[in-house]
Amino acid sequence: MPRVSWKVNLAALWFSQLVILAGFQALIPFIPLFIKNEFGVTDPGQLALAVSSFNFFGTMAYAIFNPIWGVLADRFGVKPMLLRGTFLTAVLFPLMAYTPNVFWLVVVRFLSAGCAGTTAASQTMIARNTPDEYQGFAQGVLSTAIWGGAMLGYVVGGLMIHYFNYKVAFWFCGILYILGGIAVLFTRDNPIRNIPVKHHRISNGFWEKLLPRFTQAVWVMLWLFLLMGLVRGFEVGYIALRVEELTDPKTAALWTGVVSAVVCGAAIASGVCSGYLADRCTPVKMLIPVMLISAFSLLLQGWADNLWVFAAGRVLLYIAAGGLQPLLQKILSSVTPARKRGAVFGFASSSSCLGSMAAAVFSGIAMTAFGVSGVFYIGGILFIIGLPLLIHGIMLATRPFVFHRAHH
Repeated sequence: MPRVSWKVNLAALWFSQLVILAGFQALIPFIPLFIKNEFGVTDPGQLALAVSSFNFFGTMAYAIFNPIWGVLADRFGVKPMLLRGTFLTAVLFPLMAYTPNVFWLVVVRFLSAGCAGTTAASQTMIARNTPDEYQGFAQGVLSTAIWGGAMLGYVVGGLMIHYFNYKVAFWFCGILYILGGIAVLFTRDNPIRNIPVKHHRISNGFWEKLLPRFTQAVWVMLWLFLLMGLVRGFEVGYIALRVEELTDPKTAALWTGVVSAVVCGAAIASGVCSGYLADRCTPVKMLIPVMLISAFSLLLQGWADNLWVFAAGRVLLYIAAGGLQPLLQKILSSVTPARKRGAVFGFASSSSCLGSMAAAVFSGIAMTAFGVSGVFYIGGILFIIGLPLLIHGIMLATRPFVFHRAHH
């Protein structure tokens, strides 16, 4: 079978992620409103608990299953994992529309998230099949599908909920997952470095039995992904509730969709530019302005007293923070052997999910203690605190000689 060009794979995966994220974001951002309006959860403490539980157990499922799918991708190929994720999620996602209470909503969310993981698998296929000199560009282009799909989903989801009902949004999500799976059928997983997986002897050490045999540079990057999951996911679950504070309950879903769509337009441009810069600039030079601008934008969103100021803060956040994912993916790919990229990218996704799980817990506590706007203030502070930690971690990961000395 002739090798499929990495450009063809990139195009197919771009479309797949575009429609999958459109379906996903047609629903997930509006879950707090769904819980509040459909289940009648109006008490702030109970609502914070419900939203946190939904986000926590969804990301827990990602964290548990993504490493498993990553290891299976290294052994059997990424394409089967993508097909599994798209078609199974297409079946499970609409079931959430028929759950009788928050408990069953969380259960079905856990099951659907455990079957998903298509973004991590797509990033893995790009990493395995793209020449090293184009890694940053390819990951940046893929991120435009993620943001572009989110933009489409926000608009369509907001319109469908506003003019129809939540069930329409759930079914729309399932249909788009099916279209994403069809696009995956046109890809081929033919790694440029077709190196067989080596089975290393495992020593008797406890940690070596428990944990994969990754380099210390990879482990540092996994910790950075966890940190970024915490920082980037802190306020996400409360956007719709913040919009509701600044508008009114009847139009909150519509305006959440509109604002988020405009935000994603900025993120698309940011993804392309940051992917290009990631191949040409040192990580620290990109990281400092990205983190500081992101911090300022979140503080602005917490302070905003009208929808337009809040929207401006969201746009500024995604112009800046849109560059974080391609940057970290580029570094992770550069410190990972080609034969282990599936497993490593799976663990990276799980690390990010662990950070998001922590964000779900602490943001719920922040909402209960300080209100919805307080979540955004604390999110901005976390970006400032995270800056020196990220700089130190990236310097360690890109200077492997530091670790060699530690072994002697």
